[in-house]
Amino acid sequence: MSEDVYIVEQTGHVATFTINRPDKRNALNPEIHAALVREIDRMAEEATVRCLVIRGQGDRAFSAGDDLKRAPGDPGPQLDPSKPDSMQWPQRVSREAIHDAPFPVVAMIQGYCVGGGLALATECDIRIAAKGSQLGIPPSRLGIIYDFERIQVFIDLVGPAFTKELFCSGRRVSADRALDMGLVNEVVEPDGLEAAAYGLADEFAVTAPLSLKGHKAVVNTLVRRRNEGSALTATDIETMREAQSIARASEDATEGRVAFSEKRTPVFKGR
Repeated sequence: MSEDVYIVEQTGHVATFTINRPDKRNALNPEIHAALVREIDRMAEEATVRCLVIRGQGDRAFSAGDDLKRAPGDPGPQLDPSKPDSMQWPQRVSREAIHDAPFPVVAMIQGYCVGGGLALATECDIRIAAKGSQLGIPPSRLGIIYDFERIQVFIDLVGPAFTKELFCSGRRVSADRALDMGLVNEVVEPDGLEAAAYGLADEFAVTAPLSLKGHKAVVNTLVRRRNEGSALTATDIETMREAQSIARASEDATEGRVAFSEKRTPVFKGR
């Protein structure tokens, strides 16, 4: 763990990744993105995390964007997996890590969430924002064009019209406007942000890991095929059916049924 630019903590089944650069409004750099990839991979391997919350240090910003000499939005070179401490810009790899994580990833947004910061937030599964936050994506004001894969994420969330509004104007929108667009899931008062984000995380934390992982994977598969304009493949269907069968036959499924009949909270073990 680097105490300089990011902090990783875990309480029970809920982990937190904090972007720790408050003096720079939590601007992102390659070290942060590479660390996020490593930490998600570690959490997936250890299989004790059931929700990850990503947040910025302090109340001024989730992240004000990319802190690089190259223009924000330029995906840069791919991360070399043989060099885990590489300072290459691994945006695509971090997006894949969040997408493939076997647990939900929640962005807890307060203050500025702009450029690469908003791109990171949209790559998360869920976004909860505090009133007073400002969200925007400024490539048109910088003379650049974002990578099409990152633009597709926005289209999936808010549709083509709002995506054009955000990207072509470069304007910042309020949290309430972002909620109207579908850019965030929920807007709360600033003093209720932690309770809302971690309250949801705690709800994920008491669910069955196989169900949690399976439902996220099914949604990802359906969205991918829709975007490709293709039907589910035989492999897709077989994979989803297999996940269902494994879950139904698991110890957790038995525990869920017994706990329901005994009117108690189930204790799931992920097997």
